[in-house]
Amino acid sequence: MTRTLVHLRPTNFFGGPEKQIVEQSVRLAGRGWRPVIASFREGPGEVELIEHARARGLETALVESSGALDPRTVGRVRELLRSQNAAVLVTHGYKADITGHLAVRQTGLPVIAWVRGFTGENWKVRLYESLDRWFLRRVPVVVAVSHGTAEMLRQIGVPRERLHVVPNAVLPAPAAVRPAALRDELGIPERAALLVAAGRLSPEKGQAVLVESLPVLVARGLDVHAVLLGDGPDREALAALARRMGVETRVHLPGFRRDVLSCLAAADVVVNPSLTEGLPNVVLEAMSVGAPVVATAVGGVPELIRDGSTGWLVAAGEPGALAAAIAGVLADRGLARNVGLEARATVEAGFTFAVQVEQVLEVLGRSGETA
Repeated sequence: MTRTLVHLRPTNFFGGPEKQIVEQSVRLAGRGWRPVIASFREGPGEVELIEHARARGLETALVESSGALDPRTVGRVRELLRSQNAAVLVTHGYKADITGHLAVRQTGLPVIAWVRGFTGENWKVRLYESLDRWFLRRVPVVVAVSHGTAEMLRQIGVPRERLHVVPNAVLPAPAAVRPAALRDELGIPERAALLVAAGRLSPEKGQAVLVESLPVLVARGLDVHAVLLGDGPDREALAALARRMGVETRVHLPGFRRDVLSCLAAADVVVNPSLTEGLPNVVLEAMSVGAPVVATAVGGVPELIRDGSTGWLVAAGEPGALAAAIAGVLADRGLARNVGLEARATVEAGFTFAVQVEQVLEVLGRSGETA
């Protein structure tokens, strides 16, 4: 018998979490489950998650909503679950967690909350995330994307017996990813070392720390340029910081790119300077193309990177430490190449969607026991 699983994810774009939901669902279909990808529509325009899911042949649904916690949304989600004959609801993010929990209250429908961490990027998000923590302590099954995230959830009061760890996964990179011509596109000299960071331009992603590390690298005599892929609320602040630090010609903000793998493959060093993380997709993707990665030791990153073996770990929020690690990688290109190859082997062995789906099936089996 095929059972229906509804993923509920509020989103305005198609990023790492959305890739995980779609790729997992494609592989879950036909394994006794019928995945339905649902999201909220809060204004005009298409919802990228829904478009991508449809393109992969998945069933989708949209829930009309006029704000972060529109009370009418609860009834609409309840009606969606009824019309789809849902057997399990999987929620992603504070709006889905809270709305979904209220929608299934007193129905007995199993709920799984999928947690990637908290950003705390502004006062409003911090307020919603505080409310989300209250709900997460009451959800019968909670999935964390890393053991670090699971430990954080235990610390806020989620019972250990309700927690499961299902790491993010990555698609196998093509055998030879063609590096993007970033130097030509952005006017970066061939002799310069190319540092690439990818992600939403937001305070918790730590791009400011990378910008602050550039003067340290230049003072060491290194010709370096940093390409910050993505967009977000910190874009203008990062450009202003680069001007204040005297490195505005070395910082490039090309915006959102669809050829992220090619951009990562073009890097001399991929840098992930986040202040907080779950299990970052960009690190997985960089490792999948064999790029040397310097990343902060936050969240589940140390579960991906073995320092000096599959990448390099540094303390978060310290430009000097970040600069020292980057300089070390650039000083030994042979070591960097070998570390990149070991990183690629690591993700190919343990962070695939084939592995992830088996873990998901186990969690889904447990969700029926807790309904």
